[in-house]
This record gives sequence, structure tokens and C-alpha cells, in this order.
Amino acid sequence: MNLKEVENLPDRLATETIALIFQKTLIEFGEGKIVKGEFLLIISQLTDRQVMTYELLENSIRNKLDLTILKIWNTDSYEEVDIILSIVVNLGLVKSFQKIRDSINMNKRINEIILAEIIETVEEVGDTISNPYYSLEKFK
Repeated sequence: MNLKEVENLPDRLATETIALIFQKTLIEFGEGKIVKGEFLLIISQLTDRQVMTYELLENSIRNKLDLTILKIWNTDSYEEVDIILSIVVNLGLVKSFQKIRDSINMNKRINEIILAEIIETVEEVGDTISNPYYSLEKFK
């Protein structure tokens, strides 16, 4: 699916449908059929729909996405950092979150605005990254 098709999907979808689209998107990105910018925007759209289910993304797909985000993480583009932070936090991508956390202390020069965004996100999430619905559990 391309970005336009994903944007035109209903806001609420069955978890199985979302999982299939995540899987297809990961495959197409891996095969080079989708460029990184479009991939991130599609995954962001799917993440928004996944969040609306109040369920964790299927483990195998979540793990594949986590590894993919690990590979493409960089701190050069504010737009990419912002999208990736949202995806990682909302889907509970533990390995990517650790890499993001580690990037704070790297010797590489990171734009101050980007660094501030990363630090703020890490501080907000704390140690609850594996459960994006942690803050809602107190309402059960």
C-alpha cells in the first residue's frame, strides 16, 4: 500500500488488518519498494490506528519493526526523529528506545532542538517503554 491508500483507511481497523498492513509495509520497505520517508509516514499512520485498538501489536511484527527502526535511526533530521519517537513510544519498541536513549550520550553532535526532543521523550517514558498503555492501567 502507498501512503495515500493508508491515509484513506478508516481510523479504526481490526487488529489483524493493521498487523497485515504493517507486515506488508515492512516487506516492501525491505525490498526497496518504499523509500524511508514514505515508510515512516505509513508506519506512523498505522501506529495511530494500532493505538486506537488499545492492544499491543503482534509480537513478531513488533520485533521486526523494532529491528527495522534500529537500522534507520539517525539524529540528522528533526522530522524523522519526531516520527520515529512517536512510533517507538506508541508501539513500545524496546530495542529502538534503548538506542534512542543511548544516542543522548554519544559524542556525535546533535542539533539542540533534536536533542531536547529526544531527552524530553526519554524522560516522559522512563522505564515503561514495553507497555505503551501503562498510564491507562490505573483506570482499570
